Amino acid sequence: MIIAESDPRFYIANSGIPGAGRGLFARIPLAAGEELRVIGVVIHADAAADECTLWADAYKLQLGDMLLIPVGYGGMVNHSSHAPNMEKLVASDAVVLRTLRAVAADEELLFCYSAYAQARFQLQG
Repeated sequence: MIIAESDPRFYIANSGIPGAGRGLFARIPLAAGEELRVIGVVIHADAAADECTLWADAYKLQLGDMLLIPVGYGGMVNHSSHAPNMEKLVASDAVVLRTLRAVAADEELLFCYSAYAQARFQLQG
């Protein structure tokens, strides 16, 4: 299986958040309500695949009773509890990140991780 990300609205660059590494940015202005489908590999929680991918725990997203390991742009969106400009939405078979407001070109995209993820990874900001 080949998984490829190709959405010209986004690019990856160094994050403006200290210690965050790289992040995802808007290449063009985005309107409120625009969506980015998070592509990746879906695995069963607490199964062998979950154990074998512990290295990706910080990036896994809950998808019902499954876990989604992002392998595209969705995995590059950093956390902000103070100024998120995106929200995570879970459908029966997909995770999307949707803009909460208009986003300027070259603005970093951020969403607020779940309370579980924040406690687990001791996130600040």
